[in-house]
Amino acid sequence: MKFNCHFKMLLLSACFSSTMLTSCDGEQSKVNKPYRAEILKFVPSSTTSGESWVVAEQELATLENLDTLEGSFFSMTLGGLIKINSNIGSLIDASSNSSPVRANLRYTTKNGVIVPRDTSTLLALSSYFAFEQTLAVLQESTGIDPNELKKNINGPYRIYFEPSLTEKDENESAFLTPKLNAAFNPESNDFYLFRRSELESIPFSANIKVISHEFGHALFKNSFNANSAEICRTSEEEINARMADKFFSGRWSNEYAISGINEGFSDFNSYIVTSSTNVFTDSLPGFSSESRSLTGPAFVFSQLTNDIVCSGRFYCIGTLFARALYGVAQYYKNRSDLMAFSRRVYTALEKSRENLRASPAKDILPMPSKEAASCIRRSKLSLSYDGAITSAFLAAFLQSFSAGEEKKNLCENLRNLFGNYGFSQEARIVCES
Repeated sequence: MKFNCHFKMLLLSACFSSTMLTSCDGEQSKVNKPYRAEILKFVPSSTTSGESWVVAEQELATLENLDTLEGSFFSMTLGGLIKINSNIGSLIDASSNSSPVRANLRYTTKNGVIVPRDTSTLLALSSYFAFEQTLAVLQESTGIDPNELKKNINGPYRIYFEPSLTEKDENESAFLTPKLNAAFNPESNDFYLFRRSELESIPFSANIKVISHEFGHALFKNSFNANSAEICRTSEEEINARMADKFFSGRWSNEYAISGINEGFSDFNSYIVTSSTNVFTDSLPGFSSESRSLTGPAFVFSQLTNDIVCSGRFYCIGTLFARALYGVAQYYKNRSDLMAFSRRVYTALEKSRENLRASPAKDILPMPSKEAASCIRRSKLSLSYDGAITSAFLAAFLQSFSAGEEKKNLCENLRNLFGNYGFSQEARIVCES
């Protein structure tokens, strides 16, 4: 497997540390909890150019069993076999076709510190640490106690690290969008970190920007989806009835625009956790991901029918939403104020679902399209249909913000980014209250 020079140097640093201790056949000495390990760690900065990665000793605070990688809030499975039935972005519907395989970690110890002896061990421990770091800011950034989140899902969350994928069965169709690198399954509350490729500089599986984005999907499920998996499944005889019901069960998981909002909130969560404005930098430095950046080239909602402007499709609706939130976040110069804003965003997201059932949102919201009622996921944006959905959502979302400078600034950002198509005059009424 090929990696770029930067990651090779980091890996060599970890390997050098272990070879100074013992040979490859050396016995592992006992390590005690709380476990400490050398992992690949992201070092944030106030500027993108100042961000860096280092191999550093860190505490795995919630890990309870090193042999099985089970902890208070996360349980990691190395390997395993899964079948992906469908996906939209990094949300997937998948099932396991076999019992998970727990691979042995390869490491030595030095003064009680775990020192990985191969890439997979380094990345698995680094990934576990990144999930812990994401969880560490949860209460401050959302107001949710981690134990409450764990209770909601009958936790802990399971993380499948580099699982093998099975192909779909004969005569069975699967709806798959572009290559996955990491994903969240809202039905099972599982995270998937797929096998790294030679294109990755810092592997996705260890990139806390990516992991905090995926965790954002879990938070979206817990808030906007009221902890429901929201899987859209239907039969032919139900389609007509669903087309007459704005709030049929499973609609939001299937709507193009709401999928975009989900991605945008997840990008915002990544920013809150890491202070970084682009999820993909470091992992894919040669890949043009500026359309996903919170500070990238400007575009507006009405341009999203042009693939040249933004090839990310529904992701780009999310980028506009995330950029509006990011624009307000820049007014807060200290961490406590920023985190308070993040909590208000989460609360507003949580209340949006019910606010959609009240005026003005319910009046703006269009009746479901036949595609939506049929659980068919479109691949192209409709300015009129999706614009009405984003307008309704934004009206519902903004209702939870109190009148004042924050709401005024957020409304202005949304007007500039979504325009009349994605944030209609009818929806803007809520900005006046």
